[in-house]
Amino acid sequence: MGEGKDVCVNSKETNGASYESVTDQQLQDQLKYYKERAPEYDDWWYRRGTFNQGDEANQIWFDEISTIKDAFKAEHFHGDFLELAAGTGTWSSLFLKEALILTIVDGSEEMLSHNPVVSDPNVRTIIADLFSWSPDQLYDSVAFTFWISHLPRERLTNFFTMVSRCLKPGGKMFFIDDREVEGTRESHVVGTAGQTMVRKLNNGNHATIVKNFFGDKEIEQIAASVGIELHVQYTPKYFQYGIGSKRSKAAIPYLIK
Repeated sequence: MGEGKDVCVNSKETNGASYESVTDQQLQDQLKYYKERAPEYDDWWYRRGTFNQGDEANQIWFDEISTIKDAFKAEHFHGDFLELAAGTGTWSSLFLKEALILTIVDGSEEMLSHNPVVSDPNVRTIIADLFSWSPDQLYDSVAFTFWISHLPRERLTNFFTMVSRCLKPGGKMFFIDDREVEGTRESHVVGTAGQTMVRKLNNGNHATIVKNFFGDKEIEQIAASVGIELHVQYTPKYFQYGIGSKRSKAAIPYLIK
């Protein structure tokens, strides 16, 4: 899942600051939004329509994506590969090239209907709520793209716990997401600590979704606490991404109830 028409910048790393928890209903509303947005989602990724920022800005966008793809390919991901929140598949084709079998998981059948890899015989498709889904096997590689920024802060540790439980010892992990863009802090923030924002569809409908920008050290520390050594980096303008692996002797963590 990625950006919509509106952009909001939330607080910096909270360092224990209070925030308003996201309700289950808000998470269901977020899923409903992405079901409705499925036909137009890729306009954001390919800089079409209202997302077209002009040749220069668009080129920076695509150049930064190429840089991250090169970094991903240099790590030689392989084997049984799990992609969480696969959506319309903006990264699924690349992951499939590295995989023996690619398992894609998403809560929206509508988003997956636009994913080009679903018909491939080496792809296993699972429609499931990622806030309650549990793996039925271990994987050599796990990836998620433009997903953790849609996680409530209070669920981030549990999510990385689940990722760790998915990975074989020594297995590799990759993610990409939006980096925080300065200058738009005033716009569209909803809630006590800015965990949510308003998005608009092409048909004019509005929805409130979760949008957080987690700091690199915050993500690295949470990953380390569940046995994943993760290095988070930034491109100059648009993206945050991380590549890491599960420690060979890491204990299998338990979800926090």
